[in-house]
Amino acid sequence: MGWFILAHIFSTILSLIQVRRLSEKDKDLEIVILRHQLAVMTRLHAKPVKPNRVEKVTLAMMTKKLKQSTHQSAKQLRDVIRIIQPDTVLRWHRELA
Repeated sequence: MGWFILAHIFSTILSLIQVRRLSEKDKDLEIVILRHQLAVMTRLHAKPVKPNRVEKVTLAMMTKKLKQSTHQSAKQLRDVIRIIQPDTVLRWHRELA
């Protein structure tokens, strides 16, 4: 479990570094592509997603940060958080904090 957490943290940091190197136009295009892929995957995948604790923590922290910086409600975050309900992710944050 320890190696998984370390690998997850390292992977997240690398993703943040990669994103910072992209231009705003490239970021927007990447977001549209990722959203489209996500829509296809959620349509094709019938089973609900069950993230592990580390994935929950990561998702909860990033969602809370997004909610604070954009001042969006949980209902408005549904455009961004599609696999798991935003209310659920924000509840995880409250439970973990």
